[in-house]
Amino acid sequence: MARNLGLEAGVDVAGQIRVGAARLFHQRGYGTTTIREIAESAGISSSTMYHHYRNKQDVLFAISRQFMIDFNDALLPVLGDSTRPPRDRLDEAITLHLKISSARRTELLTIRGNRGALSPDQLETVVGLQATYQRAVRDTVAAIRGPKAGGGDVEITTLALMDLINGVCQWFDPSGRLSIDEVADRYRHIARSLVIGAAP
Repeated sequence: MARNLGLEAGVDVAGQIRVGAARLFHQRGYGTTTIREIAESAGISSSTMYHHYRNKQDVLFAISRQFMIDFNDALLPVLGDSTRPPRDRLDEAITLHLKISSARRTELLTIRGNRGALSPDQLETVVGLQATYQRAVRDTVAAIRGPKAGGGDVEITTLALMDLINGVCQWFDPSGRLSIDEVADRYRHIARSLVIGAAP
C-alpha cells in the first residue's frame, strides 16, 4: 500500500511525482504507464495524485516545464553576464549544459521522446523556454564572432553548436572511460573551433 506522503510536512509531493513519472516514462514508455503506477512510484495514492495533476499529460508537461525552468535558471545568468568575455561565458555554459543533461538524463530523454504527447499550448510553452536558451547561446556566439559576422552565419553556427552539445546525453555513460568533466573539456575545445574557426 502506498504511504501517503501527501500528508507529511515538508514533502515535495509534486516533485516526487515528476521524478517517479519521468523514470517510468523512460523505462516503460509514456503510453503504457498508468496513473496508478506513477502514484505508487511517488509513494502516494491515486486520489492524492489528482490533487496535484489532472492527468498523465499534465505530469509530462510539468516534467518538461520544470526541467527547462531549472535549466534556464542555471544557464541564462552565465550567458548573460556582460562583465565576462563571451568565450568564457560559452565555455562555462557548455560545461553546465553537459553536467545538467547528464545528471538529469532521464528527464531530458523523457521530454525529447514524448513531445508529441503534449497539447499544443503545453508544447508552445516548452518550446518557448527552449527558444529563450537558444537565443542566449546565439547572442553569445554573435559576441564571439564579432560585428562582421552575418546573421545567417551566426544562426547556422548556433544550430550546429546546439546539435553538438545536445547529443551527448544520448551516448554518455557515467561508468564509461571518460567522466562528464573530461567530456565537457573536449567539447569546449570542439565548440571553440566551431565558433571561432568560423569567424570571418
